[in-house]
Amino acid sequence: MVSIHKVVGVLSCSFLLCLGLSIVASAADQLNTSQFDGKVWTVDDKDSFVPGKEVKGEIVKIDGEHYVVREASGAEVRMHVDANTEKRSNMRPKVGEHVLAKVDAKGHALSFLTDAPISR
Repeated sequence: MVSIHKVVGVLSCSFLLCLGLSIVASAADQLNTSQFDGKVWTVDDKDSFVPGKEVKGEIVKIDGEHYVVREASGAEVRMHVDANTEKRSNMRPKVGEHVLAKVDAKGHALSFLTDAPISR
């Protein structure tokens, strides 16, 4: 038969473990929300974050550094892609390739990622 000391030991260890996990969960919750107003902090709250529209679609026209991308909704978005734009490849994209881009309010592409192979 199991001794009382072992049962009490297992129960007290279980209690302490549960107490410790609840403290960790509470601390994690406080990291996600402000102590003062309960607001959830996102990347929009960071000073260096540049807002922009995410564009996902197919390249339908290329005119120098300007690209026209047709989204699934049928809307066409014109954007300027230059040396400051984040890209995965140095290869020039072609009409028909799929794109995931982030475009600022002025129409400049902050990032321009295609489904073309990555070149190093």
